[in-house]
Amino acid sequence: MVKETHAKGSYIFALLALPFVDNNFLNNYDVLYKLILVLVYLYFSYAGCLFPDIDLKNSYISKAHPLLYKLFGSKFRHRSFTHSLLFLYLLSYLFDILVKATDNNITFICISSGFLVGYLSHLCLDLITKEGIELFYPVTINFSILPIKTSSKSEKIIYKALNFIFIFLIGYRFYILL
Repeated sequence: MVKETHAKGSYIFALLALPFVDNNFLNNYDVLYKLILVLVYLYFSYAGCLFPDIDLKNSYISKAHPLLYKLFGSKFRHRSFTHSLLFLYLLSYLFDILVKATDNNITFICISSGFLVGYLSHLCLDLITKEGIELFYPVTINFSILPIKTSSKSEKIIYKALNFIFIFLIGYRFYILL
């Protein structure tokens, strides 16, 4: 999938998970502060959806952070370790440590939950591509649910559908939130 499709997918996943975040963490805040926290959460869902492609030299995230790519991403095949449940688990463990180290600071809760939701959306969207992902890395079997090729006409149709869902969800979630 291309960056734009991953971005829309991450926003949809984040908006679908927003009631959980709201009910568990944001209930006690006034509307303006809650809105700022939701925007932080959505921004980091976008960042999280880009991060798995740090293992691809010409990806947006690798070009934006070449040092991170050189130190970390270049060590792995594309769609292997950074596209696995193992890496997702390690990220969630690191974010858990971060949140605890900040005494459950609400900003860090929004950052970490947004990033993880975005990351998960990337894995789910890459699962429906022909190339698939090594979901159970270090097992080198690529899992794929659908035969959709990246940048194909099928992906463009999926992008348009995601765009429609996103517009509906953004309106609905902010109506409920406020």
